[in-house]
Amino acid sequence: MKVEDLLKRFEWEQIPNTNGRFTLRQKETLLSVESLLDSDKVEIKQYPSAHPQEIIHVVELEDGGLISYERKDATYIHTLNSQNMFKKKQWELGIIKFSPRQIPDDSHDSL
Repeated sequence: MKVEDLLKRFEWEQIPNTNGRFTLRQKETLLSVESLLDSDKVEIKQYPSAHPQEIIHVVELEDGGLISYERKDATYIHTLNSQNMFKKKQWELGIIKFSPRQIPDDSHDSL
């Protein structure tokens, strides 16, 4: 599954002052991560949040990823991210331990 697949299936808004980060429109807050993806071919990982009322769901896609914040009231904030923004946001949330600047640039791999 790709970022583009989800961009086509739902109404996303670009997050202000970002390049490659989108959020699902407010009317879709009751849509679970599983319902959003509608696929059993992706792994959904869960992490604790710094906010005790939230659980963070992370799904790596072919060209980026989905980060969703589940609140205690069973509503969600879904964010769709390009590859670079996906890694950066995971680092900011403490999910990955290395800076996104340390990620090798795969675009130079020709084989």
